[in-house]
Amino acid sequence: MNKQLISTVVSQPKPQDGQKNRSSDNFSTMSIPSGTKYLLFEVAEAPDNDAVFFNVMLDKTAATDPTIYYNEGNGNRTNIIEKSDSLYISNPSGATTNFEVKIYALS
Repeated sequence: MNKQLISTVVSQPKPQDGQKNRSSDNFSTMSIPSGTKYLLFEVAEAPDNDAVFFNVMLDKTAATDPTIYYNEGNGNRTNIIEKSDSLYISNPSGATTNFEVKIYALS
């Protein structure tokens, strides 16, 4: 399988101040190439990468943000392909410090 990095985002280990779910800034998956079959999530910069799990939500203006990906973690892949420039990491568990999430397109 061909693996192409499409986005990187840094997340806090808990929701940001004043937020219920959001633990990162927005990131984009708009550069997903055609022919992509899966998205792959990799967790980096965490003391125990394999213990970190999170959801990914879609930032909606003046509406409730839906969860797009549930319980993702290091090495998880999904066949749901969401092209958006308004996704963010939410509700992380298992992290004690900020961590980085790399999102890859697999074709």
